Amino acid sequence: MRGIEIAVLTLMALMGAGLAPAFAQGPSEAATGRAVEWQTGDDVFAAAEELTFDRKVKGVLTAAGQIVILTRDAKIGGDTWIAARRVAVEGELEGDLSIRAQEALINGAVKGNVTFYGLDLSFGPDAEIAGNVTYYSPSAARIDKGAKVAGEINGEDFAVSRSIEQAEPRGSMRETWRQEHMNDRWSDRSGLAAPGYRMTAPGAIFFGALAVAFSFLAPAATARMRDGLAGEWAIAFGLGFLWLAGLPVLTVVVAISIIGLPIAFLLLLLWPLGMVFGLVATLAALGDTISSRIGEFGQGALGRIGGIFLATAIVWIGISIPILGALVWLAAVASGIGLLYIGFRSEPV
Repeated sequence: MRGIEIAVLTLMALMGAGLAPAFAQGPSEAATGRAVEWQTGDDVFAAAEELTFDRKVKGVLTAAGQIVILTRDAKIGGDTWIAARRVAVEGELEGDLSIRAQEALINGAVKGNVTFYGLDLSFGPDAEIAGNVTYYSPSAARIDKGAKVAGEINGEDFAVSRSIEQAEPRGSMRETWRQEHMNDRWSDRSGLAAPGYRMTAPGAIFFGALAVAFSFLAPAATARMRDGLAGEWAIAFGLGFLWLAGLPVLTVVVAISIIGLPIAFLLLLLWPLGMVFGLVATLAALGDTISSRIGEFGQGALGRIGGIFLATAIVWIGISIPILGALVWLAAVASGIGLLYIGFRSEPV
């Protein structure tokens, strides 16, 4: 995903590969690469760093990973639930499709409803959606002019995205997505620049807006986080790094027990949520620090918003720097997770 995420998810996949024979009931070829898979009745649960699913499932499919791809050979009889950074769906889904991801491409047949939470949603030329599409994203979804959506589409500024002039030529979206988000990002693993991290302008605005809302809803916690950023940064970073590295390992340990499977997938959800709130916390704390040091201009609500705006710009530029961007992202997210603890810990009596 970015720097440290590669190492953490690789560790998780390696551990899962070693544990899988003890409790996996599905065929070993169910997902390519090193994967952890469980099957309960007709339902399948699968997790891996890079998960490519290419077979039939009679029941519900729950998948998690850094990259999750359902190929054209994937046939899902029940609902499909996916949590990942990047998702591509090209198979046939009989039920509803629910995706939590940074980027998702839907280029297959979905007979139920589609729900998306993330930053970037695209529909390819072969997409056929029989139900409704509901998405929650700071950017408008992109639809190829060949895609078919029978139901209603609910999302922000969607009328703009449906413009034919803005749609990519038929047949090009799938190849473009694979080239930009698979080949280019994963072909070079020799240095810190691979795979790197890219924050779009809408994404930066989205995180900045969350930081502004956080600072106004929790001003006391934000002030403590600002002080922690100045005096306890190393402690905050250590706590956040421990959380980032330890949660996937804990997930695998919990998943050993069949009873622990629901808890394991909840932990998988907490990991990306923690990264989101960690980045938001860093922006809020850094913004409060900036506004407190620019004198009269930093006073009041406008000064706080201006400080967060500057903090967002600084972090955005830092993340965009080749090679160093992954380290900037790691510092911002890990420190933010630790700052959340500092900001909300109980005050000494």
